[in-house]
Amino acid sequence: MRKALKETEEILRSYLGLKNRLVGVKLKKDGEALRGTFKPEIPMAFCQIVRASSFKGDKFLYGLEDEKCPIAQFVLGLKNSGYLKMDYRTVPEGTKKILVSPLSEIGVLPDVTLAILTPKQMMNLAMIFHAIEGKPLSSEFTGEHACAEFFAKPYVDGEPNVSFLCNAARGMYSDYRDNEAIFGAPLEVYIRASEMVKKLDEMGGSLCGCKTSDMPIGIIDEFEKIGFSKGTDYFFGKLHGLNIKVYLNKDAKGKIRLITIHLPIKTSSRREAEELAEKLGKLLPRSYLANIRGCWLDLAVRPSMDALGIDLFEGSTIKIAIEKFVNKIALCLNRIK
Repeated sequence: MRKALKETEEILRSYLGLKNRLVGVKLKKDGEALRGTFKPEIPMAFCQIVRASSFKGDKFLYGLEDEKCPIAQFVLGLKNSGYLKMDYRTVPEGTKKILVSPLSEIGVLPDVTLAILTPKQMMNLAMIFHAIEGKPLSSEFTGEHACAEFFAKPYVDGEPNVSFLCNAARGMYSDYRDNEAIFGAPLEVYIRASEMVKKLDEMGGSLCGCKTSDMPIGIIDEFEKIGFSKGTDYFFGKLHGLNIKVYLNKDAKGKIRLITIHLPIKTSSRREAEELAEKLGKLLPRSYLANIRGCWLDLAVRPSMDALGIDLFEGSTIKIAIEKFVNKIALCLNRIK
């Protein structure tokens, strides 16, 4: 299990460009101590503990006496709400201890896994979620009671949720940045996301796509209108004098929802290709892929078609997406000359 959790965390951190860790949370109904964990020296809020685990790698096992936030005491089931009617999500009461740890080091299956993300990282994760589920990621948040949003809702409903936190998390108890949000979901969501990323990365080597012979004639016609011909599993053409290949890829449910736009660049040697890849890596968005193949540098981007506004039966939308990709790379190439 530990190996699987480590692989899941490494794949997603690499894909999203995360410097901080994914965090696993487990509610324990007994007070059993665990090795390698420690109580906070002074009471801390749950949101504060989550951030310490994510950015410092700390591992906590703590109870009611250590939870500083009165709202979190109810949300996490540490305290009986009695006859109080809560207007936010809470887990069933009876929690004795809460285990908070970097995901790969938690040692048990977490109830909920958390990721502290920037809006751009959240966007990229949402695209993967859409590719897996075939539906948009939806969330509920009010700007209050953050722990109810990023933890209690996924715990109770078994569905992912996003929280843009609350004033307590951003100032009173912790110091979350203005550009940070928390994505909470059952572990299986992260595992499926990492499997999809791994599958897409493997595709990057061969850059394989769906067979063009299996596609509707209308799609082929639209590619031909913008000057692209069909190969075995890709369309190829030129734009601004550059050779471009376009692959249409299926998502996890077998539907054509992803597109790979590929630009091969020939250099004089493998070393030059590696140096070029390193320089471009500092300028291009993380969603752009670079694969070295001898003296060739393969540059590609593989988003969902919805993200690029592509309609396969409208050639102009395909051409606009390709032009944006080529122009972005051309701009970066000019900067490093």
